[in-house]
Order: sequence, then structure tokens, then C-alpha cells
Amino acid sequence: MSAGLNRIILAGRLTADPEVRYTKDELPIARFSLAIDRPAKKDGARETDFINIVAWRGLAKICGEYLKKGKLIAVEGRLQLRKYEDKNGQSRTFAEVVASNMQMLDYKFFKKAESSSGASDDSGSDIELIETTKSSK
Repeated sequence: MSAGLNRIILAGRLTADPEVRYTKDELPIARFSLAIDRPAKKDGARETDFINIVAWRGLAKICGEYLKKGKLIAVEGRLQLRKYEDKNGQSRTFAEVVASNMQMLDYKFFKKAESSSGASDDSGSDIELIETTKSSK
């Protein structure tokens, strides 16, 4: 059996500041969600999806330091489904995107990250790509 393709690219606004925690092995984990508007319907009504995101290791630290509620970002990663039992013994499924890359799309964010990293970009681009190496939990 060959491997399938599990790749997601999302762009939206953070619903809250990322929550950064550490595992018992001191690996950083950042959790946050993105609000993503669906295209308007014929009657003009809009719907919004709220997508849960999790980032690990170096990317988690970067998310915790630079991302704030309301900021526009793009996330690339893979969809992960987890099953668990709730307090009543009901089987539940939880979906989240495990981020492998993140781009800050707001101009202010880009400038803040650029100045704190000491990087200089003369291209005039408003997008900063932050990549991490592949990791397993």
C-alpha cells in the first residue's frame, strides 16, 4: 500500500493568543485556532470555520513569541484526527492541523520578526516564511 497525501494550507486570523506549554521532556507545544471565512453565499451571508492548530518544538516557540489574537497568518501542515472518550464514556473525534510551516501575513508582524532576528530583506516582501524540520512526537 502506498502512502497518501495529507497536506493542508490555511490562511486566517488567530482567535486568541497561542497557548504554549511544555511536555514532561520539555518539548514546547503551541496551540491556537484560526478563524477562516467561507465564501459568501448568494444571499450575502458568511460563515466562519474555526480550525485548531498545534505546533511543536521551534515553531511552537516562534508562534508563542510573535503571534497575537487577530493577526493574519498562513499555516501549512497535516490533518490529524484523534479519538478519545469523554466524561460520559462517549467516543469523540478531534481534528487539528499539525503545523510544519507558518507565515506571518500582517506587515507589522513581519517587520517585528525581521528586526528581532537581525535579518534584512530588500525585496519589499511582506511575508516571512518560518520552516521547521520534520519531527515526530
